[in-house]
Amino acid sequence: MHRILVLPIDGVMDSSLSLTLDSIATANRVAVMKGQGVPFETTLFHPGRRRIRTGMGATLGVRPEIRIQRYDALVVPGLGLATPEEIDLFFAGRRSRVVVDWLRDVAARCPLIAASCSAVFLLAEAGLLANRIATTTWWLGATFRDRYPDLELDESRMLVESEGVLCAGAALAQIDLMLHLINRAAGPDLSRDVARFLAIDRRPSQARYMMLSAVTGLGTDMSVIERWIRKNRARSFSIAEMAKALGMSPRTLDRRVRLATGKGPSRFVQRIRLEHAAHLIETSGLPMSEVADQVGYRDATTLRRLLRRDLGVNPSEMRRRSG
Repeated sequence: MHRILVLPIDGVMDSSLSLTLDSIATANRVAVMKGQGVPFETTLFHPGRRRIRTGMGATLGVRPEIRIQRYDALVVPGLGLATPEEIDLFFAGRRSRVVVDWLRDVAARCPLIAASCSAVFLLAEAGLLANRIATTTWWLGATFRDRYPDLELDESRMLVESEGVLCAGAALAQIDLMLHLINRAAGPDLSRDVARFLAIDRRPSQARYMMLSAVTGLGTDMSVIERWIRKNRARSFSIAEMAKALGMSPRTLDRRVRLATGKGPSRFVQRIRLEHAAHLIETSGLPMSEVADQVGYRDATTLRRLLRRDLGVNPSEMRRRSG
């Protein structure tokens, strides 16, 4: 039996908590149907509390004390924090300090700690992401980097496990986190069966869901940079040419783009081109050669490869879904 400890915080995103519990319940039902016995046990817990209130106002009973050594994994569902201001307000309060202190205390005694969306900020606050790669919800990437400049973040990834810490992206990536946990604990067959029962498609990347305007935080400089790139995306240009047209040195351009996005200017240009290419593929019916031409790639094969690598999508499947 694999014991899963679930740590909901006041204001927890109801859907993230439900996905956590429903995926485990489904895994148990499927395993019993296959004559394998019940593989998982879940416990709801919050340090020193007997009740918490979800984001939608539901009251939830939780255990106030546990022995962490009994559990194989700790899961923290998404917090429902959507803006930098909400993040700052949450971590200025006592309710976050209690949880952060508890996480810091028990981390070394828990084999796996998992969090999604803005709950990943809790792991960062507790010092659990040092020397590890993390991901979080894509629109809070700039906020994460600003708050934790020494941590390594790749918010294009839906899921990343690094040395006993598992992070997932935007709120509904909680299901990806749970499928990964089920696979890790009980094997890929059960994980695939749960995905089928819940009609879940695996999504290896958040990149195709990113709106770059949100990623860049709509800062004045980044808005000007982004507009210039979109205006010129159909032609070839160098980073030096772009910097000159924007009235800044290549070094200044590189610094500003990296600060906002965590990527260099070349990758940022490529992301904008691929975002528009995906839009054209899903909405226009244009042949791939013409899509490539409209986003600055003269080779449709290169465009297909970049879409698979950077956005985790197959152009032919995108066409079938949109047809």
